[in-house]
Amino acid sequence: MSDLCFASIDSMAPRLQKREVSPVDLTRACLDRIHALDGNLRAYVNLMEESALEEARAAEREIQQGRYRGPLHGIPVAVKDQYDVEGALSMVRIPQPAGPGEDCTAVRRLREAGAVLLGKLNMSGLPGGIKGARNPWNLDHVPGGSSTGSGAGIAAGLCMGSLGEDTAGSIRNPASYCGISGLKPTYGRISRFGLAPLGWSLDTVGPMTRVVEDLAHMLQVLAGFDPRDPTCSQMDVSDYTADLRAGVSGMVVGVPREYMKLIDADPEVLACLDEALAAMESLGAKVRDVTVPSMEHATVANGLIYSCEFYNICRADMDEAMAGEASESRRARLFIGAVSTCGDYIQAQRMRSRLRRELNEVFREVQVMALPTNPTPAPLAADLDGLDAVYKMLRPDFASPANLAGIPALAIPCGVNSNGLPVGMQFWGKAFAESTVLRVGYAYQQQARWYERRPPM
Repeated sequence: MSDLCFASIDSMAPRLQKREVSPVDLTRACLDRIHALDGNLRAYVNLMEESALEEARAAEREIQQGRYRGPLHGIPVAVKDQYDVEGALSMVRIPQPAGPGEDCTAVRRLREAGAVLLGKLNMSGLPGGIKGARNPWNLDHVPGGSSTGSGAGIAAGLCMGSLGEDTAGSIRNPASYCGISGLKPTYGRISRFGLAPLGWSLDTVGPMTRVVEDLAHMLQVLAGFDPRDPTCSQMDVSDYTADLRAGVSGMVVGVPREYMKLIDADPEVLACLDEALAAMESLGAKVRDVTVPSMEHATVANGLIYSCEFYNICRADMDEAMAGEASESRRARLFIGAVSTCGDYIQAQRMRSRLRRELNEVFREVQVMALPTNPTPAPLAADLDGLDAVYKMLRPDFASPANLAGIPALAIPCGVNSNGLPVGMQFWGKAFAESTVLRVGYAYQQQARWYERRPPM
C-alpha cells in the first residue's frame, strides 16, 4: 500500500476517476505510514484522522455517482500549521486574520476541489514543547524551514500534496533539503486570507509535491482573485497544464554567475547545477550568464522588510520573546524590526524597486533564470545551534531575492551529494509566468528523474 503514497497526483487522478483506486484506501495508506513513521519524523502537529476518513468516504461516494470534481478529488493533502483550518487548533503564535473556526481561502479551495485534508504540519518557530520535524533522508539533518513538516511529509509519503508558505525561501528550502518540488508563485497569485502573517508584503502561499505536474494541478485550484485578500491579484488564471509538456527547445536560461560567486556554495552543489544546465542544453535550451547587480543587496533588504513587518505584527510579544520564550529566529526578527528605522525600511523598498527593474530587463532576454536553491545539502541539526540567528537571516542566499522581487520560483531536485542527501535547483520567471517555470522544470525533471528516489525510511 505504501506505493500508493508515492504515486503522483497526476497518475493517481485518472485511477480514482475510473474507480480503480478508492479515496478511502489511498487515505488509509497515508495514515498507515503516518502511524508507522511520524513518531520519529514529527511532520504532523495535528493529525485529523477521523475527519480525513469521513472526507475520503464522501469523495468515494461522489466519484461513484459520477460527480468527479477534478485531479485533486480524493487526494490526501496536508497544510502547514500557519493556515487556518476549521475545527483545528493552530500552534503558531501569530495573529491570524480569519475568524475562529473558519477555513482560510487556500484550504477552502482544496476542499472544493475534493481533496482530503489529513491535518496540519509542523513548521519552524512553534512554541516550546513542540519538537521540530526531521529530514526523512537522514534524521540527524534538518528538513529546511520554515515549512518543515510540509517538506518532510511529502518526501516520506505521509501525504501526496501539501501547502507551504514562502517569505524568504520557506517553501523552496525544505523542497531542496527533502528532494521534492516546491513552487513559490508570484506574490498575490494565491489568496492569503486566513494565513498567519509573517511579512505582509512578502508572504506567499504555494504548493509542495513530489513532482512538477502535481504542482500545476494544485496551483490550478489555488490561484485566483479573492476579495478578502486586498493583495490578491485579479489577473486571469492560466491553464497551468496546457503547455507543461511542450519542451524547452529554443528557450534561453540565464545563470547569475556573478551573484553565485558571493555565496560560499558547496562544490558538489555547484557541480549538480552544472550537470543540470548541461541536461537543459541537451534538450535544446540555450544557457547564458546574466548579471543582476541589486541581487547583492537583496537578502539584507528582504530581511529588513520581513523583520519590520513581523515586528509590527508581533510586537506585543516582544518582552516575552526576548525573555527566551520564543525560537531564536523569532527573537532575531523582532530584534531587527525593533532597532530598524523608517529610513531603513524605505531604503529596503527602494532596493526592491531597483531589483524588479533589473530583473525585468533580464527577462526580456531569457525565459527563466537558474541557480541553486541552497548553498549546501541539508545541514546537521547540531551544526546550526551555534550560528547567530541575525547573521543567518541577513547573509546572502539563493532564495530571498525572488521573494523581494515577488516573482515565481520553482525548486526541484537536481542531484545528490556524496552522503546521499538531495541537492536542489531553482527556476525563476517573470511575474505571473508560472506556466513557464513549470514547463522548464517539468522538462528537466523528466530528463533527470530524481523524483524516482525515495528516502530510506
